[in-house]
Amino acid sequence: AALRVATRIEIARLNEQMADTTMIYVTHDQVEAMTLADRIVVLSAGNIEQVGAPLELYERPANLFVAKFIGSPAMNIIPATVTATGSQTTVTLTGGMSVTLDVATDASEKGKQASFGVRPEDLRIADGADYVFEGEVSIVEALGEVTLLYIEGLVPGEPIVVKLPGIYDVHKGQRMRFAADRQKLHLFDASGHTYRK
Repeated sequence: AALRVATRIEIARLNEQMADTTMIYVTHDQVEAMTLADRIVVLSAGNIEQVGAPLELYERPANLFVAKFIGSPAMNIIPATVTATGSQTTVTLTGGMSVTLDVATDASEKGKQASFGVRPEDLRIADGADYVFEGEVSIVEALGEVTLLYIEGLVPGEPIVVKLPGIYDVHKGQRMRFAADRQKLHLFDASGHTYRK
């Protein structure tokens, strides 16, 4: 692991020293892609899924594949149904919670299946009635710089991951509510493509 980090730094230095040279670097490591690239081409099964700057792919993934591939831990994906359309869209998540997103949709989308997405690092402990979802803590990983919480109760067999900065006194079995800023929420259609914000 230490050699991998050292090699990544060395490649970054080489790239700076050869400013007039185009470098193509192939990797399965998204950390390497995010830190070394000016532009990333995400490939899957021989197809180009998305091309863009690293933060563009992180903030505006074109589809579910890119959303899950970029970011660590991966983006949480929760099945949903579109219940209201217009300049903002409301979806009902598995478990019955309704969430309104700053995503415009046509009236024809009402009633359709969708996928709601939120990154672990964009979630925070809710301090009031405004929250995205609630669930029971099944695992706590206290890493010092961050605390990872694994929340059960929304997607059967697949916990929702919450990444909180710093140290939190949270215990297994505790029931908690989590919120996120509206502009950090994502919505994908039944075919896996993002609804553009």
